[in-house]
Amino acid sequence: MFNLISALPRKVALAACVASLPLAGAQAETLSLSLNARNAQEARVLNAAIALYAIHRDIRSGADIRQIGRNHAAGVYQSGGNNRAIVHQRGRNHRATLSQTGGGNGQIIVQVGNGAHADIVQRGGEAGVLVQISR
Repeated sequence: MFNLISALPRKVALAACVASLPLAGAQAETLSLSLNARNAQEARVLNAAIALYAIHRDIRSGADIRQIGRNHAAGVYQSGGNNRAIVHQRGRNHRATLSQTGGGNGQIIVQVGNGAHADIVQRGGEAGVLVQISR
């Protein structure tokens, strides 16, 4: 069985290494790293990690959008209980939409650089982290 707790530090380290690499070539405009829970147990662990991050950042509502730069657009739709959404955009021209229906969803979207786009739909008990780096 896959152990998400032990895999998280490796995935974070991998993300840091990948983020330090330059984007090259016309096909590599946006680099995306997505971590999504595959079952209820992984969703519980990932949602707990998202909740801890929210506590650390003093986020008191079900959604938090932070934008640094210009021309960003972000929208979060939530229905149901215990949904958590965190969107951080830094740079220019990022777009993110997140729809969470049902309960117990958690999602973090981080966009850095210029012009990243994300559209995510969660339908109950889902969790994920998306990091996008674009030039």
